[in-house]
Amino acid sequence: MKQRNRLLGTAVLAAAFGLSGVLPAAAQSIVRTSLNADIRGTNPGVTRDGNTDQIHGHIVEGLVTYGSDFSIIPMLAESFDISEDGKTYTFHLRKGVKFHNGQEMTAKEVAWSWERLAGPQSESHCVNYFNGKNNIKVTSAKATDDYTFVIELDRPYAVFLAIMARFDCGSIAVLHPDSVNADGSWNTPIATGPYMMGKHMSGRYVEVNKFADYVPRDEPINGYGGGKNPTVDKIRWDIVSEAAVRSTALKAGDLDLVSIDAPTAAELKEAAGFKVDATDSAVWDTYLLNSREAPLDDRRVRQAMAHAIDPQQIVGAITEGFGTASPSPVPPMSANYTEVQAKYPEYDPEKAKALLEEAGYDGAEIKILATRRSGAYYERALMAQAMMSEVGLNTKLEVVEWGTQLDAYRKGTGYGMQSFTFSPRLHAGLSFEMFTGAADRKAWKNPEAIELMGTLLATGDPKLRQEIVDKLHMMFIEEVPAIGLGHRTLFVGMSDKVSGFENWGAGLLRGWMLRVDG
Repeated sequence: MKQRNRLLGTAVLAAAFGLSGVLPAAAQSIVRTSLNADIRGTNPGVTRDGNTDQIHGHIVEGLVTYGSDFSIIPMLAESFDISEDGKTYTFHLRKGVKFHNGQEMTAKEVAWSWERLAGPQSESHCVNYFNGKNNIKVTSAKATDDYTFVIELDRPYAVFLAIMARFDCGSIAVLHPDSVNADGSWNTPIATGPYMMGKHMSGRYVEVNKFADYVPRDEPINGYGGGKNPTVDKIRWDIVSEAAVRSTALKAGDLDLVSIDAPTAAELKEAAGFKVDATDSAVWDTYLLNSREAPLDDRRVRQAMAHAIDPQQIVGAITEGFGTASPSPVPPMSANYTEVQAKYPEYDPEKAKALLEEAGYDGAEIKILATRRSGAYYERALMAQAMMSEVGLNTKLEVVEWGTQLDAYRKGTGYGMQSFTFSPRLHAGLSFEMFTGAADRKAWKNPEAIELMGTLLATGDPKLRQEIVDKLHMMFIEEVPAIGLGHRTLFVGMSDKVSGFENWGAGLLRGWMLRVDG
């Protein structure tokens, strides 16, 4: 994995703007960090967004997870076997793993959890990856003894384990049935992770508390797996929407570690008492286009938008020169990223004007949605708007709350263009799947692209996989269902008292590695 790490990095971690009151006699160790918006809920894989996944990732675990090189490794499974025909997955569970209520995890709870997230009554947006509506169909999922869980598919599917490990699917978390109330309604996550759900004051902060009886794996930490040994008693994320407020709190000592922007990273790099980490990630910043509504239903208008926008200029501006434009949804650290994925409609305002004239564009307004949350959503929308206005495109930038923007995204309506970001997809097929398909939220609905994507997700043949990735990319830059900007360089600023922080391309904090000295 190509990763730049010059002591500048990512994580959404920060916390209490000063602890008030008297600490107990045995003072708790705490890491204080932040989120730019509140979590959407505590139900893993059901109520989620990127911020929520950060919290859930400290609380829940699945049978498998992603390693540092984005390979799939066992987590709650001691090991797993795949049948020769590729249709049967047998998970051999670790023994002695404890839930947060002290009870031991067995295959019975795994089966209950599977039904909750992947069964026919599931409320998870990932359920369609298992019921046949989105290529994969699970025909059986059951415990065969106390420590064995077996899943059978109707046909081989190469990325099945990668789907199970997805953070936005809650990693198909194994939970204890006491996580729900007697009537089946959600209560709180009782899981197996190194931390337990703590206090959540809506709009103010979220806390997780160390699980004293956590049972780690024996191996070293590996990506989101390996031997997690929680090192502090509590992690607290304050909800701080403004980047300037977060950086001020860090400098004042009220926060230990925060996600920062490029200018702040450049400043802190030279400041005494602080460290900075910058790491290339698989987080994809993009402009989603709504090709179902005029005037963007004309491909020539979308192509004109792509030729009007200079991704490298925008990326350079928002990262203070740290970042590089990456038009493909496939991240540069992927084995499937080649010179083909670097191809993109060149920045050519004159060509953009010619395409608009050819399309008979009459100045119809294009609404751009953006939010002011950190991640430069607003700034990159503003720069794109200025570039498009230069070629005669009539755009209106509308700044909304992140929840409002997500609703528009899910419904696939109410916008012409969105300044948007997709959380990491660590397989090339999933990189295309995140915006390709028949669902309302999917920007690319081309039937040929959908069919190719299905083949890409199913094949285990590396040569065929690369051929399809290349073909999809060339179709993508021709049809322009979205305008790729780049894979985000993530910056984290921290006190020099913080140790143990290591970033990785998945862009998720690993709070169980952190310590704060003094």
